[in-house]
Order: sequence, then structure tokens, then C-alpha cells
Amino acid sequence: MKTMSLVALILTILLSACSTMTLPEPLVAHEVGQVVAEEDVFGTFFTYVAKTAPEQPEILVLIHGTPSKEETAESNARYYITAWVDFAEEQGYILLVPAFNQEDFSSSLGDHALGGYRGLFGREINADAWVLRLVKAYQEAYGTSGAPFYLYGHSAGGQFVGRFLVTHPETIKKAVISSAATYPQPNTEVTWPFGMGELHTDIEWDTDTLKHVDIVPDKQQWLAATQVPLTVIVGLNDTSELPVALIPGQKGRNRYTIARNWVKDMAAYAEANGTESRFKLEIIPGQGHSMSGLISYTQAALISQ
Repeated sequence: MKTMSLVALILTILLSACSTMTLPEPLVAHEVGQVVAEEDVFGTFFTYVAKTAPEQPEILVLIHGTPSKEETAESNARYYITAWVDFAEEQGYILLVPAFNQEDFSSSLGDHALGGYRGLFGREINADAWVLRLVKAYQEAYGTSGAPFYLYGHSAGGQFVGRFLVTHPETIKKAVISSAATYPQPNTEVTWPFGMGELHTDIEWDTDTLKHVDIVPDKQQWLAATQVPLTVIVGLNDTSELPVALIPGQKGRNRYTIARNWVKDMAAYAEANGTESRFKLEIIPGQGHSMSGLISYTQAALISQ
């Protein structure tokens, strides 16, 4: 406990002084063929450098889903990276998996922080900014600065990917979303993070942390996102009805229907603006809401032509 308190104190000091000093860069692991846990000032992240990686390897970022009551964000992130190690070796990738903990990124179901990392929010740093910070550090270390990277997310992680895509489309080479419950709708009548509408509000992370956000979505970014190769994957059996309060602005009551309608609406949005969407939908028979059950399909989608 004393060690945890000391770490928390150091983090508080670093963050409070960030306006007058430069934060330390994320640690970059150079161990090959090992899952490594690293500590950044904003949290824990895991990395794996494939033994088959070339001198300038490509990066695949994995975004985990909401941990169960028996899990932590860290254990969930470790599970994800371990499940993807063989794929990384096959492709010669670097894997990066940030652990979006409850305290700083509000990772648990039913939170009041507008979805936390699912909506790209964070207590000290926004979730998307943290991912970009980690990617930048590894790109600079491996000589691939500015290169687009691969992005995958399952469930809550898939919600993150959808919103990251319409916010930073230029950074993504190819993306896969599996089993997401909500998507950023191309509709200005639906407020961010569920749609294209402006958001001006306060997020109360806890009694001591109130964060004001002013978000004005860029419609052109939505359009640019449709030009990124994206596969949306959902199990045909993932049809449990979702509470209306958790899916504002979505067209449908289950993940299968919501995914189908979002891909369709993004295609219509692209067409209305004179282009063609590169999004596609894959419905997997016999599968439900399972990362492991869908992993072979998501990996195939990432390397498909």
C-alpha cells in the first residue's frame, strides 16, 4: 500500500507541474518475444515486439473490453495481448495494449463519465490522446514516425475504435471493430459520443474531479473515416436486448442490428458526399459476444486485401 501511495503521490506531482515541465516519455520495450508491462505516467500498458519483426515494424493497437467484476483493466489487457502474440509473430508486428483503469478512464459498465474511454474521455488525459502518445513513442523508437497503424477493439474497445476512427482517421491504416454496442452516428441530432452533435458539459469523475468538456465534432472527419478500411464484426447470436439508456441514438436494440444499421448509414453518408464507404460488415454464424470466439475472424479481417 505504501508503494501504491508513493506512486500516486509522484503522479500527482508530475501532473500538477505539467504546465512548467515536460512529462517523461513512455518507456519503450526492446525485449523481443516477450509480453512486457510498462508504466507510463497515465497508467499501465503492455507491449510485445515480435521475434519476426523487421527493422521498422508496423504497430497494432488492441483495445480491451470492459473488465468483469473479477478482473482489472490490467489483467484484461494482459489477456488480450497474450491472445494476439501468435498473430503478431505471423505478421511481424509490435502490439500495444493500454490498460484503461476505472479510476482514470472509467472502464466499468454503468459509469457516469459518458462512457469513459469508450467515449475517448479520461481523467488526466483523454483516452485517444494516451493511445497516440504511446504509438508516437514506439514509432519514434523504431523509425516509423507518422506512419498509420492498425487498430482493433472488442465490445467497449470496439466503441473506442469507432470514435477514434471519426476523430483521427488519418492515423489508421486498417481497423476492426467486434461486438460493439454503440457507434458514433453520422447525425448532428445525436450528441457526442453517440453521434455528431456538439457536447458541452461537466464530467464528474468523483467528488474531487470535475472536468469540463467542449466537443464540436468535425463532419469532414466522419467522411474521411469512411475511406479507412474498416471491418465491423458481430456474432449472429449477439442479439441480447440492450437497455435504451445505454444506447442513445443507436438504430436497434441489439449489437447485431445496431452494427448493421451503422455500417449502412455510414455508407449513405459517404454516398451523399460524393464518395464510397470502405466499411464492411461481417456477421459470424454460431458466435455471440466473445472476443476469443471472434478472434480468428478479426485477425483475418486485419490482413485481408
